[in-house]
Amino acid sequence: MNLNTKYGPTPTLQAQQILLQQLQGQGGEYDVYQGPQQPPGVQQRPQQQFMPMQQQQPQTQQSQQQMRPPSFYRITVDNPQSVYWQHQQQLANISRNNNIPHYYARQFASNSRKKNNPYQDKSVSLVDATKSAVNALDEQDDASNVSSAPAALLQHKKSVEADEEQRMRQKNDGPQLWCQLDLSGQGLVNLSPKLFHYNFLESLYLNNNKLTVVPAAIKKLKSLRVLDLSHNRLTEVPPELGLCFNLRYLYLFDNQIKTLPNEFGNLIELLFLGVEGNPLDPKFANILAEHGTKDLIQFLRDQRPNFGPPTPRQWYVLEDEEVVDPSSAPTKYQGEPSSESPDTFTMTSYNTLCQHYATPKMYKYTPSWALNWEFRRNQLKEEVLRLGSDLLCMQEVEARTYTEFWVPLMRDLGYSGVFFNKTRSKTMSEQDSKKVDGCATFFRTSKFSLLSKQNFEYNSVCMGSEKYKKTKDLFNRFMNKDNIALITQLQHEPSGEKLVVVNTHLHWDPAFNDVKALQVGVLLEELQGILKKFSHSDDIRTAPVIVCGDFNSVRDSAVYQLFSTGGVTKHEDLDGRDYGKFTEEGFRHPFKLKSAYGCIGELPFTNFSPGFTDVIDYIWYSTPTLQVEGLLGKVDEDYVSRCIGFPNSDFPSDHIPLVAKFKLKRPSSQKRPDFKPDFKSSRKT
Repeated sequence: MNLNTKYGPTPTLQAQQILLQQLQGQGGEYDVYQGPQQPPGVQQRPQQQFMPMQQQQPQTQQSQQQMRPPSFYRITVDNPQSVYWQHQQQLANISRNNNIPHYYARQFASNSRKKNNPYQDKSVSLVDATKSAVNALDEQDDASNVSSAPAALLQHKKSVEADEEQRMRQKNDGPQLWCQLDLSGQGLVNLSPKLFHYNFLESLYLNNNKLTVVPAAIKKLKSLRVLDLSHNRLTEVPPELGLCFNLRYLYLFDNQIKTLPNEFGNLIELLFLGVEGNPLDPKFANILAEHGTKDLIQFLRDQRPNFGPPTPRQWYVLEDEEVVDPSSAPTKYQGEPSSESPDTFTMTSYNTLCQHYATPKMYKYTPSWALNWEFRRNQLKEEVLRLGSDLLCMQEVEARTYTEFWVPLMRDLGYSGVFFNKTRSKTMSEQDSKKVDGCATFFRTSKFSLLSKQNFEYNSVCMGSEKYKKTKDLFNRFMNKDNIALITQLQHEPSGEKLVVVNTHLHWDPAFNDVKALQVGVLLEELQGILKKFSHSDDIRTAPVIVCGDFNSVRDSAVYQLFSTGGVTKHEDLDGRDYGKFTEEGFRHPFKLKSAYGCIGELPFTNFSPGFTDVIDYIWYSTPTLQVEGLLGKVDEDYVSRCIGFPNSDFPSDHIPLVAKFKLKRPSSQKRPDFKPDFKSSRKT
């Protein structure tokens, strides 16, 4: 293949050495890569040592006649004629010809000079050739599945890829002017640790060097799309490379690699894996030859992980909403979290991931056996039993699963429950409506009794009230969302206090953050009227209230600000939107609410996936009447560092449960409002 028109066709190895010396402008020795060390039993013809140009030129013609192609290790597979293995060999040959220093950089510079000349052919790189091969297979698959124009499909695919790359670059802090680094053919033996600070890199070329090991720090380069490690001296690849889940093209040609780590199952975007020229385990090679890269990655993903389960999440004991030091009060940390005190109770909020959303397409990083609903349901059951909370608020519970699984299970454990599924179930048949998910609230009957239940539909409430202005945004953005809330009024049996619990699940799409803010605004607005009916006091601020669930809102969102500060006027989530008084005057509510985890700082995440890891689940409580006495801490950091997302073998949902222990404060109505402390001496004189 042609490198570029300036230097002509691809030269032989010795001609390349002469060309390299001319380009470098020096007459002495120059250390170039001489090919990988071959495994025992594979012979390679010795290459003529590079000599100064003045001594070499007289021998050039004679040496070229004696040159023979170097020998490379060839993997033997059962079906060498398969299209996948043909691509493997063809791309390996292209890679072997690209053995001059900074090959990719030179080719890019050459092609960029030809942009203005339509009559000059641009040379095709290894990556370009790989893309063509992969796209050809994709077009063939698309043609067999659907009858549509291949060109249109390819164009759509390119458009999607470009959008993904643009979104990835936008995540970087500040403008990034370059994202590719070519260190090929430099004779590198080791890699500087500073290289792995460039987490914006999308392409890294380390081929034709003398590397014997790839540092584990490679996992920091999570933006990588292309990595070329061909023609080195690698005997293994680090499991940490599997954390670079955005990789699409990984070249390992002509090394000494015998096996692949199971962690490569995390390479969910990988389209091509180049392994020819390695003494690779025939089991892997045959899967690659018969079914291609994607099936090999799936095979590795379905193997058991090479690391153990996480350490249990730590339970924090709080006094006056300050964490108690375990060393100073070890007795407080003995045993499981309980609510034996008559004025305390424990609660859990948990998005359990509805089985209809847990598809292999959506969760392609999860092993197929771990995504199986029977396996996940059993894991959810064990987790709920282990937590043993007095109140359990779950989101994304299928209606049929609630009736047939959760109700019998929880009834036997001494719980009663209520359920409300999403609005779209009203438009479905009875059979189909059972597949719609919703919110479920269970309570331990020895602790609570149900006084009333209210199903809350956000869109129905807005349409049925005159105080919500019927704007264009309300109809086009808000009304077509089917999110709901489940409001229950419970009586805490040991203390006799009434407690209002709101269990909700807001819209998911970050493009509709304004809708989420309005949903919360409507909820808190209507909650005031509901509390006036339930509360024995005219001051609704004294009513014990808990609002929990999956809010799909991060900490700098309008939703979080509205809950934590009591109002929101101007926020980027609401810019350019018209929701009547809510956007003209701002959102306001009278409740003094606080996030339960605000006492120790929000967790590192409550939702964990390759594309998004952040806190979006919360337990909000009224501070005048409730006090946090315990919290379940974060997930084992070392374990998380080995994963790219949940669910997996140890976590059945992409969310983690939030668990808190609350104490009911003495109602303010029982205190003397006019009481003033007297610090005078009690001694009469």
